[in-house]
Amino acid sequence: MTRIFFTIIMTLLLSAAVAVSQDTKPTEPAQTTATSALAAEVQICTEITERACTGGALAFDASVGKLYCWSQITGGSGEATIKHIWSHAGKVVLEVPLTIKGNHWRTWSSKNIAASQTGEWEVKVVDASGNTINSVTFTVGEKK
Repeated sequence: MTRIFFTIIMTLLLSAAVAVSQDTKPTEPAQTTATSALAAEVQICTEITERACTGGALAFDASVGKLYCWSQITGGSGEATIKHIWSHAGKVVLEVPLTIKGNHWRTWSSKNIAASQTGEWEVKVVDASGNTINSVTFTVGEKK
C-alpha cells in the first residue's frame, strides 16, 4: 500500500512539474510608444536663485522690468527640446527653445517687460512635437 501511495504521489508531482514547465514560456517584451511622457511644473518669478524660482506670483507691478519662467521637467529620457512660448494679450511675443538633458531637469527663460506691456500674459511649455505640457497665466499691471 505504501508503494502504491508513493507511486501516485510521484506521478502527481512529475505531472505538475511538466505542466509548470510548459506554462513558463518567455514573454514578449512590452511595446513602447513614441508619445511624450514629459511633465512640467511652471512658475513665473522675478529672479532665479540657485536654479530655483524666487519672487513667484501670478500678478506683478507694471514696473517689474523682467520676469522669468521657471520649469521643472520630469519624465524624459536622454536629451530633449522644449519651448517656452510667451504670449501677451493672446499674441506670441517670444519663443525660447530649451534643451533638457535628463529625467529631472530645471530650466528657465526670461522676458523683459516694458511698463506699457500690462495685462494678461501666458507662458506655454511645449514639447518638440508642439504638444502643450503645461502653462501658466499671470497679470502685469492692471488688466486691459
